[in-house]
Amino acid sequence: MRNRKNREEENDPVDLISYKRELGKIRARKTIIAFVLLAMLVTVGLVVFFSIRNHVYTDYETVGTVEWHSSAGATIVPFGSGFLSYSPDGIHCTNAKGMDVWSFAYTMQAPMVEVNGESVAVADRNGRAIYIFDKNGKTGEISVNSPVQRICLSEGGIVAAVLDDVTTTPIYLFYKDGTQISYFRTTMSRSGYPFAIGISKDGHLVGISYLYVDNGQMTSKVAFYNFGDVGRNETDNLVSGYDYQGKLVPYIGFLDSETAFAVSNDGLMLYEGGQRPTNIATVILNDEVRAVYHGSNYIGLVYFDKTGAGRYRMDIYDKKGNLYSNIVFDTEYDDIFFTGENVVIYNATSCLVYTLKGKLKYAGDFEEKVLLMIPTSYGTRYQLVTENGISLIQLR
Repeated sequence: MRNRKNREEENDPVDLISYKRELGKIRARKTIIAFVLLAMLVTVGLVVFFSIRNHVYTDYETVGTVEWHSSAGATIVPFGSGFLSYSPDGIHCTNAKGMDVWSFAYTMQAPMVEVNGESVAVADRNGRAIYIFDKNGKTGEISVNSPVQRICLSEGGIVAAVLDDVTTTPIYLFYKDGTQISYFRTTMSRSGYPFAIGISKDGHLVGISYLYVDNGQMTSKVAFYNFGDVGRNETDNLVSGYDYQGKLVPYIGFLDSETAFAVSNDGLMLYEGGQRPTNIATVILNDEVRAVYHGSNYIGLVYFDKTGAGRYRMDIYDKKGNLYSNIVFDTEYDDIFFTGENVVIYNATSCLVYTLKGKLKYAGDFEEKVLLMIPTSYGTRYQLVTENGISLIQLR
């Protein structure tokens, strides 16, 4: 018995080495299998991605419909996952299920409605009241002493308002609860007439296009005002400005808190900087711009197409002013919007869906007259608001 036990003890070290060797082989096989499976998953994912990206849709199916009825004379605009309908009598917020989330009654002659993200501002042109809302309802009410000419709204609900006084043009900034942040006054002799206004997403920067006459020639100035710490040490919060002799600048906007742009009668100007915007690019435009649309990364300029390839052409530019792509189309459009990697062009009876690179993804007619088309978080699904309901559609 003693000899047998000794022999077993002598074999133990050999068995341990063999065990470690086999364990290493098993681990190596598992690692190889894991890498193979990962490679297969990546390959399948890429195949699915490019299949979806390059897929051309020929039809759509209605996934669901809820009842909703439009009010006579009301205007509707997208708001979050739902929409707003407004008229001289009031404004209503409706969700994707056709239910009123909130409503507010007022009396206005010519209501102006600005929407940015989940914030809304409403004012009567030449009126003296401004109302601010978010997804839950009214957050603030502002009373001013001079007629309101223009309003602009940041994503966080900060309102910039251009008023009209007898001798000056006051410009105010308000928080979403109606509290005044700052204000300054401009005059025709000093700055010109405020022709367009834009506000950054964080509300710190306001860009204004002024129009004035210099030695008998029409001239525009694009000025940027900083209402944060940097602008407090500057006169009227003015941190930068650019003159454009002989030009009209009817549009100014912000892609984000760092990038602004302006469109003149013959140019596209890009500005960069969250504190003191500087002009980083100027694109000379050979055709007259018919309309301007933008997302958070791209600017779309629409022209009448002169090549004969279509009725309209939209040139898409990136944040640096580089021409990214162009789209030529024949459809008369009611609206154009950027959503994800796509651009949607639609009217009451049909729509076109293109990639940002200009590849046509879908072209088709609607089954009913569409008042509003709203993107969803799922790239191939859209909500269609008609006179009698709200439908969720899936491209296929």
